[in-house]
Amino acid sequence: MFHFAKRLGLLLIASNMRGMPVGEIYS
Repeated sequence: MFHFAKRLGLLLIASNMRGMPVGEIYS
């Protein structure tokens, strides 16, 4: 479970660095 949360966190950070809204990834 921790590994999944870690990958999810990295995905959020990467999306923020690209200036992409987080909601766009999950929609």
